[in-house]
Formats: sequence, structure tokens, C-alpha cells
Amino acid sequence: MAFSFAVVDPTGNTASTATASVTVSPTTAIITGSNLTPGSSVTGVANVSNTGTVDEFYQVTVNWSPAGSTSTSAATRLVRELVVSVTAGSPSATTTPVFAGSMLSLVDQPASPGQSLPLSVGNENVQFLVSLPSSATSSYEGIDVGFDIVFVGLT
Repeated sequence: MAFSFAVVDPTGNTASTATASVTVSPTTAIITGSNLTPGSSVTGVANVSNTGTVDEFYQVTVNWSPAGSTSTSAATRLVRELVVSVTAGSPSATTTPVFAGSMLSLVDQPASPGQSLPLSVGNENVQFLVSLPSSATSSYEGIDVGFDIVFVGLT
């Protein structure tokens, strides 16, 4: 995702342009799992790169939907129960927490201004851990949910 913008000095004397661009890889699924049982989890890692010409921020959102024959109300119950932990850090550094909470709440996180991704860092790995708490009951058996992880670049 790339876009350009121009900044004009209010006095009208100068103008400059910059390009904001965030690239995410891989472009294929990073989390797959089936038959998740109470107490189990799945993980996935994406790499986010600042390929623009200015320091940037980004936010993460999970767009979920019922899968198979699962109803929307059953899927909603499950995404309220699933716990997601998101951490980020440069590939060679320690990670920092970005989000921890229910999948249902993973919308535009971290809150504004977002996760910083300066040009000097260039890229960082973002790890997702999705867990079904050990306290989950058998009422979640057979519920299928599909989800997309969406990264939005901000300047």
C-alpha cells in the first residue's frame, strides 16, 4: 500500500513530497489451525516493512467471519473467547507488546498513533499468538471462524 502526499508551507514559499508505503510479507496465511482445544494455541509471524520515504506508524485489525455452517452468533461467541497476543520488534531485537485481548477487540491496534516504524528500523516482525483458554467449555466445539489480519499504514 503506497501513497504520496505534498506538504506546503503556509506562506507558500516551499513544498516537498514524500511517499508513505508499508509492505507486509508473506501475503499468504500465517495462522492455520483446526480442532483447537481448550488450552491450545497457534502462532504466526508477518514482517512489516517501511518502504516509503518517511517515518510511519501502522495499526492491525482482524476481520473475522463465520466459516462453514457456523452461524454469526456462534462465531461471535468464539471470537469473544479467543485470546490474541500481538508483539512486534525488529528481526534482531526484543519484542514489545502491541495488543493483548479477545479477537473481537483486535481493531485498529495499537491505538492512535499506532505502532512506530521509522525508516531507521526499516522492518519488524509481528507475531500473533491465538489461544483458546483452558477454561473454555465444550460449547465451542464445531464452531468455525475465518479471519484476515489487516495492516493499515499511517503517517
